[in-house]
Amino acid sequence: MNRPRADFSYLSIPLQLTASTLGTGFVCMKVGTHFGGDFGGALGLMVGLVVGFFGYVAVIVKREQ
Repeated sequence: MNRPRADFSYLSIPLQLTASTLGTGFVCMKVGTHFGGDFGGALGLMVGLVVGFFGYVAVIVKREQ
């Protein structure tokens, strides 16, 4: 029997963007906590989220050119 398959390809970019943003944010938070305690962790998380988001957006823009 040929059942129709669900097409989840439209979720690919949002999932990759989320993974990139959260992964980079978590790593930077851990590095910030190591060097600056709780406040360093908070700063590291904010910087990591911004870097992860714009880093992946740059990859998307580069891929589209």
